[in-house]
Amino acid sequence: MKGFKRSFFIFAVVIALISLSSVSAVADSPYTDISTIDNADLNNGSGGSSWSQPSGYDYAQVYISNSQSQTLNVYLSYDLNGSKQQIYSGTVGANSTLTINVTHASGHVFYVDYNTANGNVSGKISVRASDETL
Repeated sequence: MKGFKRSFFIFAVVIALISLSSVSAVADSPYTDISTIDNADLNNGSGGSSWSQPSGYDYAQVYISNSQSQTLNVYLSYDLNGSKQQIYSGTVGANSTLTINVTHASGHVFYVDYNTANGNVSGKISVRASDETL
């Protein structure tokens, strides 16, 4: 009888641990984060960058660094039936950074256009797509 009680106790502990681990696995549900533009150079000639936001990824975060000694003008838009719809217009100060958060982004093509007063552009751009708020 002693062996049975001990075996039953060990069995109950194992079942309890399995139950706890499966509950925590369901509760954690980590978000998915994809880099769609990874630290790319801002280029003088092109004047912009673009990315396609994957379906199911409703959020995007655009990070721009300006390594020039003058202000960088930034315009963010997306494609709607073949026409650009501007959703952001702003500036990045000299030797500074800017972060833009985008919602309802799933399935759209986005454009980031930029320029300076003298045409010289220098810096980096990164874009992350996510299925959770960034």
